[in-house]
Amino acid sequence: MKAISQTDIKSFAEELLAGLNVQLELLANDSLDLIMMANKALQLIKPMIQELRNFVFTYEFIDIEEEIVFFKDIKPLFTSKYYFYNKLLSLKISEPYEPREPFKEYYAEQLKLLQEAVKENYEFHFYYLSGATYHDSVYFTRGNDNLASVEYDLKFSTGYDLLVAKILANQLIKEHLLNTMKELDNDFSKNCSSLSWTGTKASLIELIYSLHGVDAINNGNADIKQIATLFEGLFNIKLGNWYRHFQEIRLRKNGRTNFIDQMKKNLEERLDDFE
Repeated sequence: MKAISQTDIKSFAEELLAGLNVQLELLANDSLDLIMMANKALQLIKPMIQELRNFVFTYEFIDIEEEIVFFKDIKPLFTSKYYFYNKLLSLKISEPYEPREPFKEYYAEQLKLLQEAVKENYEFHFYYLSGATYHDSVYFTRGNDNLASVEYDLKFSTGYDLLVAKILANQLIKEHLLNTMKELDNDFSKNCSSLSWTGTKASLIELIYSLHGVDAINNGNADIKQIATLFEGLFNIKLGNWYRHFQEIRLRKNGRTNFIDQMKKNLEERLDDFE
């Protein structure tokens, strides 16, 4: 028989989750590109889930009610975070480079995919979101073979707890998609500049990261997204995934700061003309 832990699983999980939320909040407040933030979040969440898993392996649930509460209400709070940031990372990496309309179409298509996920598991979505409990002993206790899958750990999952996590994650993703589309509309509706950027996107990315690197805007308190959005509006351009552009610049073998170097050279020549 497993040794009974001195700490009940609810208290253990709440303390673990509180620590995770603090770390994720600190991460969100950092001036990080969304891709970097999501990746770092995943690195924080994975060991927390593993720690929870290790605890479950040495824990004896007091009764069936405690087991149901864990798999229905507690564990999905951890795994939903993993699903959310993993999906967010995938969304950002796959974003189109194109301007407004293809960008909006991409996010609209992602919303449709979320709706399809609801249709595929409509009965369970209805059961969970309606607050029903009459099938809890089937859905949220281990040892039931009613959800055929090889994707979950039989000792640490009932299968349906993962569906709950995906429901919670998809709600967050839906909110993110709607906000992104709204921001996109607002950005373009407020854009009344007659100026257009006629250089390459990579050149503008060089400039943006350079300004960010020397704390030239808001005393260094403006993040890359804010600066990039400002330049998009000012110069009528959609940069898309600017972090991807930055990575391409970083990996150049020669002349990683071509645009900045050319600017410096041209300015020095102009200054010389006035001597």
